[in-house]
Amino acid sequence: MRRVRRLAALATIIVSSVGAALLLGGPLGGLGMAQFESFTLDLRQQTVVESFQPGRGARESEVVLVLFDEFTVTDSIDGWDWITPFPRAHIAEVVDALASAGARTIGVDVFLGEMYAGLNEIDGGNDLLRNAMLRAGNVVLASPVEQTDSGPVVIEPHPFFASAAVDVGSAELPSSFETFREGALAVRNGRRLEPSFSLALYAHARGLNADSILDVAEDEGRVTLPGLPTRFGRIPEGWLDGTDTSGRAVVPFPINFAGPPSSADADAPPGTFQASASSAVSLMAMLSPELFDDKVVIVGTGFHAEDRFRTPFFSYAHTDEEGGAEEYGWMYGVEVHANALQNMLDGRYVRPLPRALVLLLLLLAAGATGGTAFWRGAGWGGAATAGVMVGVWIVGFWAWAGQPYAPGTQLTDVGRAGLWVPIATPMLAGLLSYVASAAYVAIVEGREKRFLKVAFGKHLSPERVAEITDNPDALALGGEMRPLTLLFSDLAGFASISENMEAGELISLLNEYLDEMTRVVFDEMGYLDKYIGDAIMAFWNAPNDVEDHADRALRTAILMQRRLRDLNERWGAGLGYREPLTVRIGVHSGEVVVGNVGGQDRFDYSVIGDAVNVAARLEPANKTYDTLNMVSEATLQLARGTYRTRELDYIAVKGKEEPIKVYELLEMDGVGLPEELEAALAHYEAGLRAYRNHDWSTARSHFEDGLARRPQDGPCWLYVQRCDDHLASPPPADWDFVVRRTEK
Repeated sequence: MRRVRRLAALATIIVSSVGAALLLGGPLGGLGMAQFESFTLDLRQQTVVESFQPGRGARESEVVLVLFDEFTVTDSIDGWDWITPFPRAHIAEVVDALASAGARTIGVDVFLGEMYAGLNEIDGGNDLLRNAMLRAGNVVLASPVEQTDSGPVVIEPHPFFASAAVDVGSAELPSSFETFREGALAVRNGRRLEPSFSLALYAHARGLNADSILDVAEDEGRVTLPGLPTRFGRIPEGWLDGTDTSGRAVVPFPINFAGPPSSADADAPPGTFQASASSAVSLMAMLSPELFDDKVVIVGTGFHAEDRFRTPFFSYAHTDEEGGAEEYGWMYGVEVHANALQNMLDGRYVRPLPRALVLLLLLLAAGATGGTAFWRGAGWGGAATAGVMVGVWIVGFWAWAGQPYAPGTQLTDVGRAGLWVPIATPMLAGLLSYVASAAYVAIVEGREKRFLKVAFGKHLSPERVAEITDNPDALALGGEMRPLTLLFSDLAGFASISENMEAGELISLLNEYLDEMTRVVFDEMGYLDKYIGDAIMAFWNAPNDVEDHADRALRTAILMQRRLRDLNERWGAGLGYREPLTVRIGVHSGEVVVGNVGGQDRFDYSVIGDAVNVAARLEPANKTYDTLNMVSEATLQLARGTYRTRELDYIAVKGKEEPIKVYELLEMDGVGLPEELEAALAHYEAGLRAYRNHDWSTARSHFEDGLARRPQDGPCWLYVQRCDDHLASPPPADWDFVVRRTEK
């Protein structure tokens, strides 16, 4: 029952820990777990950096950047005459150069919303740009999103330019807190969807129609692209019917960043994409057209503070061939679009672990830490928690890399890279489960252990108590039937001795005696049931299992006699007038009921049954035979060892009709006895054989010879008297030799 209760408690803790981890690890949860998970994802992105720059990566990218850098703008000779708006004549020159080099798609991340007639009079830039776009026939323009009273609205480029473009995509990006991690699939334009800038570029580069993709999305409620996990691209409810008033404008997806920021500066650390300064494009397109041939080229700013973002690679350090390190900085919006576009072109996205497997992972983490704390203790539980955290961290990084790896080596491939196995929530689930389990064990079960220590601390040795508290399931406190060996002992004549002693001296002597006898019981793994004045009741094989309980009880009786002889010698040496004490012991084995006995406010772990009564009667029966240790045949039959004994009689104790054979327990096997006792035993055994044959005269003669060797031998004296009685009044021929005792 207790095991079931513990399992139920552990299951509750595990499930609660998983639920709390999911709640706290969500975007609205506390403890910053969502931010921590994003941080771990950033680190994972950094571990598998793939640079697309020629000569550095495994492959070239289809995406190329052309950046308006500071040199292009501020050069004293070829620089711009004005910064805002970007000179349309310069953009036209770039478009013409890229088109002549064979660019497949040209994206211009510059909003062309106004004509600026005054500026156009200076260089005729508007006409130049429109004509360049018409000649290229593959230019995709960018547009912003504006929040209005009726919701988000896409602001289209001026029709003069829009009519010359093959498509327009919104450059609106999801809002972010510090680190930018998401790209856009589509944006909300009133009650319709418009393609994002990256989606429009992807559609043109692959010969698709972006509007057709979004028409399907509006019907299905989700933007569908090859490789895009089903968890992403869902269109929020209420967007298309106008009931959503949240102001959200972007259908986001997490970007699987291809690598660190790129730069047109040759002295900057290498980046992900081939990046060229716009001022050098005309010359590069003429001398090395292969750099742009059949590529998707995105043109945009590489110096504006208003269009730069902190990405997972911010402060990521690059080590050059000479050992020098340089940190990466901001990533401009044009490259954010490039990374989103790269995901679409490759069909390689951040792939979240399926929810069912996430739940399983959390349950495993919580189960490992909580279960270990439950069954092995807080120390092992803490070690398991540390192991789970390290394991989850390693699995998360290996799954993202698509292969197990160690520093400087790759072990094996296991699949596609980019699998997002959560780290924060499993770690939190494991930690919460450990804390809750350790608290439960310490508080709830600790209270039970403290109760058991109090309940059994005075009855068992500390080692046995520890066994019980470590495995209380083995207890059947409510009561059970089991075989036990019981021992009763009583000091002979202690009442008369106490009359001649002072109270303090009497208590001191009794305490010393009981302490020594209890130590013997504990050393032999016995359970001290109670003291009754100077009497002791003990038993074996409960509450703990003691397989050799009969042997331990027999050894206890022998050792108690030895210990009392030592005490008598010490007491006699210190106080010469004191007479030696003797102790009578009875030992018997049998099936009894053992468990808690008592009322609600007070109970005692004790035993009940016929075997208890028999053992209790054997102790005073020693007086009849003038012996010290009387044991039953049942105990000797259970014993695994051998002992020096002599048969005493068949007796039926008071209240029992069924007789038992009893023996005097003398010593351990192999231990020599006094010479006179050895001689008396030989005559006693011969006399007992004659006695069993009803040869009273021969039996008496042997018992007399035994007394001659050992005058104080109690059993010989008793049988001499019985032989005299039987000679005077012979018993029936069918007499069973049973002595039925009428006193305790």
